[in-house]
Parts: sequence; C-alpha cells; structure tokens
Amino acid sequence: AVATGVTGESVEIIHTVDEAAVREALVNAYKRGAQSVAVCLLHSYTYAEHEQLVGSIAKSVGFAHVSLSSDLMPRVRAVPRGHTACVDAYLTPPIRTYIQNFAKGFDDITNTQVQFMQSDGGLTPVDGFHGFRAVLSGPAGGAVGIARCCYDRLETKMPVIGFDMGGTSTDVSRYDGDFEHVFETEIAGVSIQAPQIDISTVAAGGGSRLFYRSGLLVVGPESAGAHPGPACYRKGGPPAVTDANAVLGRILPAHFPKIFGPQCDEALDVEASRATLRNLADTVGISVEE
Repeated sequence: AVATGVTGESVEIIHTVDEAAVREALVNAYKRGAQSVAVCLLHSYTYAEHEQLVGSIAKSVGFAHVSLSSDLMPRVRAVPRGHTACVDAYLTPPIRTYIQNFAKGFDDITNTQVQFMQSDGGLTPVDGFHGFRAVLSGPAGGAVGIARCCYDRLETKMPVIGFDMGGTSTDVSRYDGDFEHVFETEIAGVSIQAPQIDISTVAAGGGSRLFYRSGLLVVGPESAGAHPGPACYRKGGPPAVTDANAVLGRILPAHFPKIFGPQCDEALDVEASRATLRNLADTVGISVEE
C-alpha cells in the first residue's frame, strides 16, 4: 500500500505493525515496573500512523505516560528525535507529579491562569508543559529576566551579557533585542530537538568545591550543597567557588542577609573562607589570593 505523508511524500507501507508482538513486548516491560514509554519509528516524521498505533497499545497496556516522537518533534533525523522522546518520557511524569503537588498547596486554582517557563523563554499552560521543553527552563528564565531588567530598548539598545551563577553551574547568554534560539542541542551526551534560548553553560557554580589533584587546581564537579555549603556559610563546609569570590572581595557580606550559621542568624564569614583556602594554598605552595 502507498500512503501520502504529512510532508507530501509518498510512503510505501511494506510491513504493518505486528500488534501482537508489540503488545507482548510492552506487557513484559510493564510487568518489570516500567510506567512510561517512548516511541520512535524511523519514518514517523512524515507518516505517524504506525507510531500512534504503538502508542495506543501502550496506553491500553496501562502505561501512565506515552511519548511519541511524531507528536513532540516530527523531524527527519531519527536518532535525536528518539533521544528527545526518551527525555520526555523520563522527565514528564515527575514534572506532572510536581505540578499536582503544587496545585494541592492552593485551595482552588481551577479558574486561575497558571503558566510555566519553557526552554525557549516562552510560557505555556500547565496542560501543555512537556519534559523535553523544560530541560533548560531555569536558565531560560534567567535570560528572560536579564533581557527585561538590563536591556535599554528605548535609548542605547546596547547588547547585554547574562551571567547566571547557580550552585553547580553558570549560564551565560546574550541579548540584543531578540533572543537567539537553537533547535537542537546536546546535554550530557543526549541530543534534544527542541527550541531553546542559546545559552552556554559552564559546569562550575557557587557551590562547586575546590581541590588540588594530580598537581592541578580543580573546580568540581562535587558540590558543597546547601548544607553545609561553602565554608563562609559558617557550617564547617569545604572550600568552594563562593569562598574564593568572598576572599577576593567579589562577594560583600554587608550586602547579604544574616541567615548563615547553625542558627541562621549570622553574616557570611570571609575569615572562614580565608582559613579553608589557606589550607589548600599551603598544599599547593601559593598564597591564598593566588
């Protein structure tokens, strides 16, 4: 049989879906505890009927969530499309659980407009929020905030650089009146096809620990976390990037609330940062500032 795909191409159907075999495989996976499934067939970007059939079988078996690559990002390249479906199948269920718990914190939000940030910097209603579009939603929010707060659209129109440092990563973006987007990116070795603000991420943040290993000063990937946090948090934490910034005067304790220490009522402790960095510096044989 020959069908016409959504791209206008003619598709010759050589084999139909073996529904019994598909159902058996899905039932076995479900019995092993799988609750979410990703479906990606080679030519579903133009002819999605077979993929939709597999998806309907998965739902009838009992899978709580089914991600079809043809629904998410119907593009030619099957491998990144498959990766995208897998990412969505992995992330969307816990996101939905989070949203349900979020809603329970209110008496009734049925008639309230609730929207979530996506990786492309846009907002979407709760029902349209998918895991594969949420991978960089946090950094995207920072980029949007920088654009709104720092860019002078009326007079200078000078491009701005966003520097968004978190606990274990730092996100850098640029805004010149329009957001720069990419439609495919690789995160942790996985290709994801989704519109995203073009953000460069460095795997080092304020909580990234500092080490001396094999003759080199190393940053991360281990994190000091929120507890105990960097040494300047007054909880006996290890040296971290935040401590280095405090010693170098880039972080001013007077500009931060007194929420540190065991009772959460003290200021940042620059001397604690200096002391823990001195131990590291003595090992290397350099000064604390170096």
